[in-house]
Amino acid sequence: MKNIFTILLIFFSVSFANAQLVIVVQAVASTIKAPNQLDNVTFFHNGDSTIVPMTKLKKQKVSEFDSVKVNTLLSAKKVQKVYGEEIQISNVPENALYYEHTKKYRNARMSTMFAVSSWTLVLLNPYFLVVAPLPTTQAIFRDKEVDKAYVMSGKEWRTFKKEYKDYRKSFRGKNMEEDKAPEMYVSK
Repeated sequence: MKNIFTILLIFFSVSFANAQLVIVVQAVASTIKAPNQLDNVTFFHNGDSTIVPMTKLKKQKVSEFDSVKVNTLLSAKKVQKVYGEEIQISNVPENALYYEHTKKYRNARMSTMFAVSSWTLVLLNPYFLVVAPLPTTQAIFRDKEVDKAYVMSGKEWRTFKKEYKDYRKSFRGKNMEEDKAPEMYVSK
């Protein structure tokens, strides 16, 4: 009986440690964003255009420009962060808004699920107090960033996501300087 109790204790302690690891890995992995060529920012000045990758965007890189063109919400936020809120940038295409906000909404729901499970597991093992606040804060902040007007649901989201991902993949490894104005994606 004592051996069975010891084996069960070891099993539950290992499974609790794995659950903590799953919660932390999910929280970290869901924050990683890999920009591609579609996230590049185009600055226009006196008829010339300068294309800057979003990851290398600095104020010193391009100081004089007339207008700025962005294709994704991520690059628009980066431009506003570097150059300030008062800068005039092009409107983000509507398909990008639908994609980004629905994706954020779904990530917020996933973080909410992990937050609830973390706080439930705190009742079983107080060591979960270490990791429980992480998905909770993620769920709160992600939900605040979502514009519910651009959130799709169910089947519509699945078909749109597949089409939009194929569209984004078409820009992988492509030189944006050859295409001064990439064709805009239009959902069917």
